[in-house]
Amino acid sequence: MTTDLIYEKKLRLRSEHVNSARRLRTSSLLRLLQEASIAHTTELGMGRDKTLDRGLLWIISHQSLEIRRMPVYDEDIIVRSWPGPMLHMFFPRYYEVCSPDGEVLITGSALWLLMSEETRKAVFPAAWGVEIPGAACAPRTDLPAPLRAPAGAEFTLSGVFTPRFSQTDINGHMNNTFYYDLAEDLLPGEFLLQSFPSVIRAEYLEEIRPGTVCDVRGLRTDDGSSSGAGSAQSAGEQTWYFEGVRREEGAVKSKTLFRIGMTFSPAGAPE
Repeated sequence: MTTDLIYEKKLRLRSEHVNSARRLRTSSLLRLLQEASIAHTTELGMGRDKTLDRGLLWIISHQSLEIRRMPVYDEDIIVRSWPGPMLHMFFPRYYEVCSPDGEVLITGSALWLLMSEETRKAVFPAAWGVEIPGAACAPRTDLPAPLRAPAGAEFTLSGVFTPRFSQTDINGHMNNTFYYDLAEDLLPGEFLLQSFPSVIRAEYLEEIRPGTVCDVRGLRTDDGSSSGAGSAQSAGEQTWYFEGVRREEGAVKSKTLFRIGMTFSPAGAPE
C-alpha cells in the first residue's frame, strides 16, 4: 500500500469515548472513523475549499464493520483509513483499528457521496472536479451491500424521536452515528453491559433534519439475515435489525430513513 494514501492516527480512549461498561461506544467508534475519513480527504487535497466552501457536503450511504474486540477505556488504539478506487458517484473507503502491538481489532468499509447543500441531493463529483485516488492494495473487507428488512418483520421494540438543533452536525442534519444510540437505547441496559456489536451493516437512506418526527423500531433476527453475519452464530450471540422511519400523518407508506443490522457477541464483565 502506498504510504501517502494511508491515514493513521494514534489515540487513547477517554471517558467521552466509552459507555458505562468502559468499552468504546458504538456511536463513538463510527465518529472516530468519520473524522479519520474527513481528515484524510483534506490531506489528499480535497478539503473544505473544494467541497464545503462550495456548497458540497460529505455523506455516507452504506457502511459495514467487523469487530473482533471492542477497545476499552484508557486503551491506546491506532485508527487507519484509506480510499478505494472511485465507483461512479461513490467514494469507497476502508478502515482498520489496531492495538499498538499490531492486533487488528476492527475492520470496515463505507461508501461516501457528495450532496448539494442547496438541493440536498447527491451530485456527480466529476462535475465539480472532486477526485480521490484509490490505494492499490487488497482491502481487508468487502464493500458494504444494500440492507433490507427481514420478510414479514413484526417489530417488538419501538420509540419516537425528534432531533433538535443541538443534535445537528456541520451538514445541518442529525449525524448518522447517533442512529446507533437510538438503536441501542431500545435494548435492555443489562444486555448492553454484557455484549458488544461484533457485526454491523447499515444503509443510510435519507437525512434526518431538525423537527423530523421519527419512529425507531427493532426486532431480533437470530438467523443473521439482517446484519449479513450469515446463518451460523456462536452461543450467546443475538442479531437485531433496526430502522428509522419518518412519521407522516395520513401517509399511505412510511419513508424509511435508515436501516441497521447488528450482531451482538458476549463481552463478559465490564473492563
